Amino acid sequence: MSYPVLKRNNQAALFGLAAAGILISALTVHPQTVSEDAASRSQAGSGVGLMNKSAQAGTASGAAGTSSAATTGSGKAAAGSGTVSASDRNLMRELANANLSEIATAKLAQSNSKNEKVRTFAQKMVDDHTKALDDLTQLAQSKGVSLPAQPDSKHQAVAKKLGALSGDAFDRQYIAQAGVKDHRDTQRLLQRVSTRAGDTDLKAYAGKIRPTVDQHLTMAEQMRGGKQARAGSGG
Repeated sequence: MSYPVLKRNNQAALFGLAAAGILISALTVHPQTVSEDAASRSQAGSGVGLMNKSAQAGTASGAAGTSSAATTGSGKAAAGSGTVSASDRNLMRELANANLSEIATAKLAQSNSKNEKVRTFAQKMVDDHTKALDDLTQLAQSKGVSLPAQPDSKHQAVAKKLGALSGDAFDRQYIAQAGVKDHRDTQRLLQRVSTRAGDTDLKAYAGKIRPTVDQHLTMAEQMRGGKQARAGSGG
C-alpha cells in the first residue's frame, strides 16, 4: 500500500521541478526582454535628443546667419550713404571757400564802409552765406567730408587788399570784387556742381542756393552801375 503513495509523491515532485524550471526560464528571458526594451527606448531617446540638438543648432546657425547678413547689409548701407567721390569732395570744399570768403569780406565792409547801402548789402551777404555754409556743413558731415574753417590763400589775399582801402575806394572795390566778380565765379561753380557732381544731395544743394547767388549778383551789379553813373555825372 505504501508504493502508490510513493509514486504519487514522485509525480508531484517531478511536476514541481518542471514548474520550477519553467519559472526560472521565464525569469531568465523576461529580464533580457526588459533590458532590450529599455535599451531600445534609451537609443530612441538618444536619437530624438540628437535630432533636437541638431535642429536647435541649425536654428541657431540660421539665426546667426540672418543676423550677420542684416549687420553686413546695414554696414554697407551706412557706408554707401556716407561716401562721395573725390571730385564731389573738392566741389564741396570750393563751395565752402566761396561762402567763407563772402562772409569775411562782408564783415570787413561792415567795419570799413561808411556807405549805408554798402553796409546793408554786406549784412545780407553775412546772413545768406552763413545760412548757405551751415547747410553745406550739415551735408558734408553726413557724407564724411571735412570742410575748411577759413578762406583759402587766394581769397585771403583779396581780403587783405580790401582791408588796405577805405572810403569810396573800398566801397568800389568791395562791390566789384566780392559783389560782382566773386558771385559770378560762384555761379560758374554751382553750374559745375549741377552738371558734374555725382552725389544727388550735393546737386540739390547747388540748386537750392543758386537763386540766392543770382539775387546777390543782381544787387551788386545795380550798386556798381549806380556808383559809376554818379561818378560820371560828377566828373
